[in-house]
Amino acid sequence: MAASNKWLMSSVAYYLDFFTVPLFIGLALCLAPLDPLQLLAGFMAWTLVEYSAHRFLFHSLYRHEHWTHHVDVLAYIGVSSWKTSSTFAALLLSAWYAGLTSAFVGAVTGYFYYISVHYVMHRPAHWAYRFIPGLVANHDLHHLKGIEKNFGVSSPLWDHVFRTYIRAERA
Repeated sequence: MAASNKWLMSSVAYYLDFFTVPLFIGLALCLAPLDPLQLLAGFMAWTLVEYSAHRFLFHSLYRHEHWTHHVDVLAYIGVSSWKTSSTFAALLLSAWYAGLTSAFVGAVTGYFYYISVHYVMHRPAHWAYRFIPGLVANHDLHHLKGIEKNFGVSSPLWDHVFRTYIRAERA
């Protein structure tokens, strides 16, 4: 399968979410008191969104664009920060209006965890790499050609629920 250059970006655009996402979290925390149950619900909702987007969008509708990441895991591939920031701004306003600011914090914290873990799992020299060996093994299997399993990057939870999890010895 041929790779696509549609999602290639500059290093600044690639790293920008690592700065803008904590700002959204901080702003949300200033807008309303923290509700732990909403926080957990938002985080869990994010993990389902991550799994679903990876499985049903990145491996079908945006397969060529996502394949570029599978070909070169260190390339600056991703969704532009202006798109994520615009989405988060709209979601924050909606969440604030609906009284779900803590759910927003949970979801966006989940996104930040996802981009951080995904960044680290492709960089063995990173200091945090040694703390995520199970996630690395799952993701390495996912990157093997022909294995359409292990879509959860930051957690295998939904892979277990939807029976798309595979262990190394089965692969």
